[in-house]
Amino acid sequence: MTFKPFASALLALAAAIPAGAQDEPAVRRPHPLPPLPPPSMRLADTNATPMQTRELSVDATVRGLYATVETTLVFHNPNGRILEGELVFPLPDGAAVCGYALDIDGRLVDGVVVPKEKARVAFETETRRNVDPGLVEHVKGNLYKTRVYPLPAGGDRTVRLAYTTPLAFAPDGSAALSLPMPRTPLARRSVAIDVVRAGETPPVLGGLGDASFAPVESRWHVEKAEEDVTPADDLLVALPALPAQTAALEKDADGAVWFALSDLVPAAKADAKDAPAAPAARTVLWDASASRADADLEKEYALLSALDDVFPRVARRKTPAPPWTLIAFRNEPDPPRTFDTADALIAALKTLPCDGGTDFARLAAALPPAAADGTAPALLFTDGLDTLSGAPLAFAAAAVKPVAVVSQTEADRESLRQACAGRLLDLQLLTPDQAVADLAAPARTVAGLEGTGLAQVQGIGQPASGIVRILGQLTAPEAEVRIRYSDGTLSAPYALRAADARDGTVLATAWAASRVRQLSPRADDHAEELLALGRRHGLVSPATSLIVLDTLDQWVRHGIEPPETLPEMRAEYNRIVLAKISRDPADELEAHKTQLAALWNARVSWWKNYKKDLPRKPKGEPFLRRMRNALVGDRMLARSAGAPVDGMAAPEAFAGAAAPDEEIAMEMAESVAYDMPAPAAAP
Repeated sequence: MTFKPFASALLALAAAIPAGAQDEPAVRRPHPLPPLPPPSMRLADTNATPMQTRELSVDATVRGLYATVETTLVFHNPNGRILEGELVFPLPDGAAVCGYALDIDGRLVDGVVVPKEKARVAFETETRRNVDPGLVEHVKGNLYKTRVYPLPAGGDRTVRLAYTTPLAFAPDGSAALSLPMPRTPLARRSVAIDVVRAGETPPVLGGLGDASFAPVESRWHVEKAEEDVTPADDLLVALPALPAQTAALEKDADGAVWFALSDLVPAAKADAKDAPAAPAARTVLWDASASRADADLEKEYALLSALDDVFPRVARRKTPAPPWTLIAFRNEPDPPRTFDTADALIAALKTLPCDGGTDFARLAAALPPAAADGTAPALLFTDGLDTLSGAPLAFAAAAVKPVAVVSQTEADRESLRQACAGRLLDLQLLTPDQAVADLAAPARTVAGLEGTGLAQVQGIGQPASGIVRILGQLTAPEAEVRIRYSDGTLSAPYALRAADARDGTVLATAWAASRVRQLSPRADDHAEELLALGRRHGLVSPATSLIVLDTLDQWVRHGIEPPETLPEMRAEYNRIVLAKISRDPADELEAHKTQLAALWNARVSWWKNYKKDLPRKPKGEPFLRRMRNALVGDRMLARSAGAPVDGMAAPEAFAGAAAPDEEIAMEMAESVAYDMPAPAAAP
């Protein structure tokens, strides 16, 4: 199979659609644009009628080979009761959530970046109070979710999500942005897309009827609003044919200048006569966990068949192909099995049950160390989602790392890249023949940049095949830069001038998302940097979440500063926090003592009111002694705060507080030593 440029495919489609056509045909998806499902709301109550997407609004900006996308969705709850839901959405490889808002009292309130555990505690606390917080979390790999409560009975909730993403590209250099659309009726759909101009040829738009891009100042712009529409396909923005090299510069609000470079590297053409000798054995590590139960694995089977077909041409001798070795794994690896042909192997794979979790640590421990003698690497067919080990994915003992093979949309590609020394075959982007060629002749990699006045460079180590993309910061007024490859070759020079930078945040956010992706597989080791990146660029990561709270009281209770888009509430929050900080510690202590005395009086009062009605069935002296000892803790706490205990004089703050004397303490201990029905209420 060959790749067709995005632009030519869409131009042909556009020519076939008459102007003003009302019945829009499905847009042909040019290979290899990876498919993405649209966001969907999953309900905690699986018996409830599914949520309905009523309205959808998309606002996207493309600069160079990166885009920021803001999607606003209105969901309707057709059920007659309040529900809780999760909006689950996978993002393209390399993308990251950089914004979130939830409707509160009729207006959208922006989320605030906080440490992940703090956000989760705040969300659970407020949910128990029956109020409406919202939370966006990074799940694993490219999968994110936002928890929304409440979804009112017969009512609507509005959610806005923003993310930054690199454009998808083909080996010929064609690049495109895909925007997933639901295939359900919408009361309203509105779309606005801007593409920063880099030439006189406009991008091509698919999936929006006869709408097309028009020049507006320094960008290409299109927008369209529709009522009562059922999308037939996703939206597709195909850029014009790109030059061999591109460079884009942006200046953020702090005056920092960010650059994005691209270099078109022709894919190596593997020929049988140039291929290395065939390996002596072939090993397949096959993920048979539950996350692959419903996956379409036909591309993975096709790769195995292609490897069997190519062996006679590569071996250069009339010898039978060596056997296949299969190690299936879930929570632990199965014993190895051997097969003479790929057909027999595939037949066995199709009968494997996919269930349970995945533990890559056990798989790695069970693999024998590979000798660094040219032994062919194992092929690791997986989505990379480790659900059991709790450790970063790694094959530390293997001298020859496996080659990861991925065909699913929901996958942890970055963890696999790092664990497999950068060797990953993405079958959403490669045909089986191209994957075989990559195995026979691995692509060179990006070794670094040559030039001065550069900092915080991202993209080093990536395979040099198709489009190479580099992000970083320009710290000098100008610089001449070349990309250095692992074989010692250099790209043509790039001339970067800070004066050419346009105002914007697309590239800075794309850089931060790339850095977050690099750190995510070992998030615990980089929690502080991930938190700093999240707060500065509004990014969700394994260490950070975005949370929306309702009232000032909630923001104060959890120590989370409201967003800048709520200036009055933010100012009041800061006033309250400042007042707490400046309060006299002695006053704080007196207030604490007063509260403690009130709680103790309430406990004693409750005990005196309810103890006479409790049945008394002795359980024995040992249990009584244990309960008496437990109450010593209460008495010690009271003493440390200055409460009257065992005849000690009470400070003024405890005037009138009942003393937790020995008699009351023993009565309480004795009561717990009996079977007691729970009183109706207790403080």
